Amino acid sequence: METEGLRPLPPFETVCIEVPKVYDFCFQAERRENVCTPLDQCCPPEGATVNCIINSTVCSEVGRSTPDQTGRANITFAVTVTYTLQVLDAGGMIVCEFEDLMFSFTKTIVLCAPVGTFTNCEIVSSACSCLILGNQICCTFDLCLVIQSLAIVKLLIPSFGFCTPAMCEQVSPQPPFVCPPTLFPPQCKPLC
Repeated sequence: METEGLRPLPPFETVCIEVPKVYDFCFQAERRENVCTPLDQCCPPEGATVNCIINSTVCSEVGRSTPDQTGRANITFAVTVTYTLQVLDAGGMIVCEFEDLMFSFTKTIVLCAPVGTFTNCEIVSSACSCLILGNQICCTFDLCLVIQSLAIVKLLIPSFGFCTPAMCEQVSPQPPFVCPPTLFPPQCKPLC
């Protein structure tokens, strides 16, 4: 076995840390079409357009099957989107506005999620586009969901010490003072 050129590892200790462990991690593009809102008393002029503003998105777990022997489970999420629609005339002025509109749907996916795990669902990007069709505004929403199953675990890992930040580049030519100070308390020495 050739060992020439390999450097020995610096000394390290073994430490126990508590961290969220990711059991599964996936993303999904979700498109919702024909989400329509009646115009009611709004009479858009010729050449009117619609500005769609997504105000908030929420994604949360609402159901889970019993995991199979490999730990995989069907997990159902409820997704809620709150948005505002602005009808604009040809000059870009707001003719009418529909606020606090909302729609929801459920999405079921398969994740490695053994008993003891929890999920995190985040909508990391979203977009919407709308058209005036007759007496209603119909929109298409595109959402990017990132979903994880996690558990808080204790891991035994090799430690080469605490992470310390590098000094930032100075704008001023004056020498910096000592920064950062000691950031963490020292680790106790092992008894063995």
